[in-house]
Amino acid sequence: MSRFGIDVSEHKGTINWDAVKNQISFAILRLGWIGNKNNHTLDKQFERNYSECKRLGIPIGVYVYCYCNNANTAKQGAEWTLQKLSGKSLELPVYIDMEDSSIKGMGKGVLTDVCIAFNSVIESAGLWAGVYANLDWFNNYLDKGTIKSKYTTWIAHYTSGTNKYEGEYDIWQNASNGKINGISGNVDTNYMYRDLIAEIGGKTPSQTTKSIIDLANEVIAGKYGNGEARKNALGSLYNEVQAKVNEILGANKQVTYTVKKGDTLSGIAKKYGTTYQAIASKNGIKNPNLIYPGQVLKI
Repeated sequence: MSRFGIDVSEHKGTINWDAVKNQISFAILRLGWIGNKNNHTLDKQFERNYSECKRLGIPIGVYVYCYCNNANTAKQGAEWTLQKLSGKSLELPVYIDMEDSSIKGMGKGVLTDVCIAFNSVIESAGLWAGVYANLDWFNNYLDKGTIKSKYTTWIAHYTSGTNKYEGEYDIWQNASNGKINGISGNVDTNYMYRDLIAEIGGKTPSQTTKSIIDLANEVIAGKYGNGEARKNALGSLYNEVQAKVNEILGANKQVTYTVKKGDTLSGIAKKYGTTYQAIASKNGIKNPNLIYPGQVLKI
């Protein structure tokens, strides 16, 4: 069974949420927009809309309108998003809104990377991340298969019916001319097919939701790719996580030394920055003075 909801921004003015409450099951609020010049801007009504929905118990998510034309600025925009959401709880995902004509010509690869860079930072804080786009963008400007395999999706396509995209997308924005008591003028209306509210259960962003060692193990497992892709995905945590990755891989790599004529255990230990007692213990050597050429020692 689908749920009915709305999405709103400052363009709806001051909303009477007491009047709205009994007409909807959820609301997705515009947090603001992110750009390429560190000029990210908070929606003028976000704080009020958030507070009112919390007061009335209306489940909410947020969307962030994207002007970013590369993964790095999208990552920075996601970090800004987490700052603005600090201490706030959400019952629905954080969506990156991909529809602006100014970035339309960047190509599927770049635009998909923008989504991944933004959403990876959001997910590293323990929140759910999603992608909002219209039918044209999903079909022609994003790698739809990649997006749908990684994230919850919200499609805009204004046509008739109530089950148009059930089973294909998680939320369908079906109209921009809805009428809701408590909101002046038209409003966007939506049907949610997947019970994201139950699945998410309310999340508060925290960069420490996943520990550094958890993120490092995910890196080793291949989740965050390599090079710039990994840097973009991990954002401000990259250096710390990468150091932990190097530490783990270094610890797991077995170093050995083949004894040569004239070697002593203390001399070998000094060469590797350890102690002869440690080498003796690793190799079951009872008498540290008894080693022989050709013997392979674990360091």
